[in-house]
Amino acid sequence: MRAIGGVCSVAGRTVTTAALVALAALSVAGCGLLAEKDATTSAPDDTLAPLAATENVSVGRRQVATRCAGKASDPSVLLVSGYDTELSQSWDQVQPSIGAFARVCAYDRLGVGNSDEAPKRQSFADMSDELDGVIDALHLKRPVVVVAHSLGGMIAATWAEAHRQDLAALVFVDATPPSWVATALSTLPEDPEAKGGELRSGLATLLAPRANAEHLDGRASFDPPAVFGPVGSQPVVALTHSVSEWGDLRRRDAAELDSVWLGGQQGWADLSNQGRVQIVDQAGHFIQNDQPQAVVDAVREVLADG
Repeated sequence: MRAIGGVCSVAGRTVTTAALVALAALSVAGCGLLAEKDATTSAPDDTLAPLAATENVSVGRRQVATRCAGKASDPSVLLVSGYDTELSQSWDQVQPSIGAFARVCAYDRLGVGNSDEAPKRQSFADMSDELDGVIDALHLKRPVVVVAHSLGGMIAATWAEAHRQDLAALVFVDATPPSWVATALSTLPEDPEAKGGELRSGLATLLAPRANAEHLDGRASFDPPAVFGPVGSQPVVALTHSVSEWGDLRRRDAAELDSVWLGGQQGWADLSNQGRVQIVDQAGHFIQNDQPQAVVDAVREVLADG
């Protein structure tokens, strides 16, 4: 693998190393112990909403790049990307389909894509405030369904805990569990030449605000791991991958991180008394690209259940 922001080939697939950092790693194929429902999806919907042009909106004193689809009168859905991933890379495959039945918007966080540079230091609480500002700037109707990929799950959960009355539902898309990064850093070797060493080096950049694109203060954010309170009866769906994209980790290390990853998916689902985990067949970390209909179906499901 190459350094952050490059591209590497892992298990026969092409994966950006920024994705591997947010990546919040990928579990072994066939781990079905958390699946509460068969991971099949319905036939794709031929009805697609046109995507509006990317538009900058003001959030505080900064400009944030956004893109929406669907009718303003429909229920509101906000898409939250993973670490250092532009909205087009995250959501092109699902946003037009969701826009057929919801007002769905995506945005580039500060420091990403066409948005302004991030503040010198950020926490997940800061990013949660930014998320809330985007909802206001886009005039999205509350309550809102929040769909979050990878490290975006931490931001969505932080926002949901502070804004329970504004939350319609959560859909986690292979979202990073709160304890996963700390476990990876303590498990993987510090030597970058050792198996798993390069992944650890990439994850370590999240600890220092100067070292990562979003200026996340990971040392304060991951140690100790966040503990989120329940969101009540709002539906929660945690979609997770079935295709391993780990790379060259030692089997023992991979097994330990897989255990934390899978347990973390159940932890996301347990935020609600209407939560469930779904392992998505033939999908890696970017489920929204590999199996976009699974994400569309999950959003449709939580809107129907809400």
